[in-house]
Amino acid sequence: MVKKPLNADYYIQHLYIYLNEAEGFALFSGLTFAQFMDAVKMPKNLLLLKHSYDDASFNMHTHLEFVAQEEFSQFRKAMGNKKSEFCWIDFKNERQLNSLSPQEQAELLYVGHKKEAVRPPFYATLQNEFVYLSSEEEQTTKIYFRYLERLNELVGNYFTQVIRREANGQNFWRRKTKDLIPELPKDILDSLKNDYREGALISLADPEKTKNTIELHIRSVEEISFLDEFWSDIRDYLKQDVDRKIIFDRKLKEWK
Repeated sequence: MVKKPLNADYYIQHLYIYLNEAEGFALFSGLTFAQFMDAVKMPKNLLLLKHSYDDASFNMHTHLEFVAQEEFSQFRKAMGNKKSEFCWIDFKNERQLNSLSPQEQAELLYVGHKKEAVRPPFYATLQNEFVYLSSEEEQTTKIYFRYLERLNELVGNYFTQVIRREANGQNFWRRKTKDLIPELPKDILDSLKNDYREGALISLADPEKTKNTIELHIRSVEEISFLDEFWSDIRDYLKQDVDRKIIFDRKLKEWK
């Protein structure tokens, strides 16, 4: 008997990840800025390289605008309604911005314009941890990580929060969420790096359909040249066999 492929209705969330470890960045489709903010410990300030935010502060030295941590809540709300390109690099304090050399400023302008770096985009002057480069409507997001282990933090928290939000909304096991779903273990997140190198589609199955388990399905999807077209082809990708499953077992109360 031929096994029927799972369709899009079987899932409630998808995230595509391609990791270029040599250059220190990952490509995402299915990730919004709001989800990024929820999933990682945010840096203190964001220097805006390309944006459409109206209430940013202005730095006289670089002639670029920035957003401080205390403004993040307002910033997040405003950016949620924007559909334009969005690029930023983080920094510790404005004194650092005022110390950027002309060469460093030129490199930042290049990164914001081309969405690629002429050299590793981590500056001793800024002490930045990320460079975040998003296309229109957030269909493609490219993130440079100073420390690649922060990728685990992002992916683990991304799916944990989606699962817990779904549990709160549907109450699919009728138990307290904190008793249901522990965070994804580090060893499992570490093991996904091999999948990212090839390009991986991670899909969260609908817990109402899997009943006693929560399942993340991993499919190998090679690096995609035009990620903006990814979602129009999602049904075709889901016809592929699942290469690997990460499962939370309700009875054992653990991920495996």
